[in-house]
Amino acid sequence: MIQRLTDLLPRNHIIAPLQASSFRDAMLQLVRQLEASGAILDGAAIERSLAAARSRDIVPIEDEVVLPHFRTDAVDRLVLALGVAPEPLDIGDAELPARPRIIALVLAPPEAASRYLQTVAALARVFRSPGVIQRLAAARSPDDVLAVRELSEARIEPDLRVRDVMIHRREGVSPATPVREAVQFMIRRGWRALTVVDAGGQVLGIISESDILRAIVPYIPKAGEPVMKGPDTLPTLVRDIMTRSVLCVSEDMALEEAAYTMINKDVEQLPVVTEGKLTGILSRSDIIRKLFGR
Repeated sequence: MIQRLTDLLPRNHIIAPLQASSFRDAMLQLVRQLEASGAILDGAAIERSLAAARSRDIVPIEDEVVLPHFRTDAVDRLVLALGVAPEPLDIGDAELPARPRIIALVLAPPEAASRYLQTVAALARVFRSPGVIQRLAAARSPDDVLAVRELSEARIEPDLRVRDVMIHRREGVSPATPVREAVQFMIRRGWRALTVVDAGGQVLGIISESDILRAIVPYIPKAGEPVMKGPDTLPTLVRDIMTRSVLCVSEDMALEEAAYTMINKDVEQLPVVTEGKLTGILSRSDIIRKLFGR
């Protein structure tokens, strides 16, 4: 059954304007509003989740919107709240690309994996519609928020797509980037691979931990042998070691089809493209974590 997004967003789940100056305070205000409305069972547990939130639990959409989403035993059904701040919020130590003004908070019980992902995806589609962010940012009451046509007409689609699970990430690396620099970037971000793109964002290949290891194995000395080759003799540029033949998938591909592709091709992750340009990454671990994780 296709459900309207606003069925999950009653008027008393909306705060416009938020009376907060920081992202953390705005999140707490939303949680306490939900607790007062009876929508959540344990506000303290939610607050602890917010304090321990990782960057992967908070999806930035454009510059002014963030979408925190958590699965927790503190709710017994899927719950949605939305807040609009009059001014950009101070982000403190949160790993966000910009100071947001709009927060859409999604909470779901652990067993509601599919519905939770479908709701996050529906919100993301709304916020990416032209002009929606500007109209929401101008809202001065819950009624103003609910009057935004794209929000009131949005539907939660019944099938999961790649876009529902992928990590939205346009960051890639140029083939002319030094390998050492690419490795350091991967270590800092905790990524296992980097997509190689041209100046226009077109995917050219991928550089993974396997590619890097394959390149350095010949330079590892055997037991008892002197070290004959130093770091300066290693391949220097990403283009020297990257995998050029890379399978990409569309955001609109059915998640089941993408998962079978990863299994049949024995790949850990796939670049996601729209009109040939990198928009994100889909990995086996993301599929497993988002469907079965907490």
